Amino acid sequence: MTQKQADLLVSALKKRFGGKTEFEPVNTKGRYRFAITSRRFDAMSQLRRQDEVWKVVDRVLPREAMLDISTILAYAPADLATVK
Repeated sequence: MTQKQADLLVSALKKRFGGKTEFEPVNTKGRYRFAITSRRFDAMSQLRRQDEVWKVVDRVLPREAMLDISTILAYAPADLATVK
């Protein structure tokens, strides 16, 4: 996956889910991992979150680039809340 493709995916994910989307390279060969935090995930199961995220990926990237995604994590804000 190119940097341009990763940026395009981040833009599409932000447009679809709002919230915050981050990504980082996994290695120097064009593999990336992504994390999305969105209130739109509040009422969704993990499985449904992944289904919805991968629909976006499938729409935006060619199959070859999809193979360069190592991980996509989908969080609701409550998932990241600190326990006190």
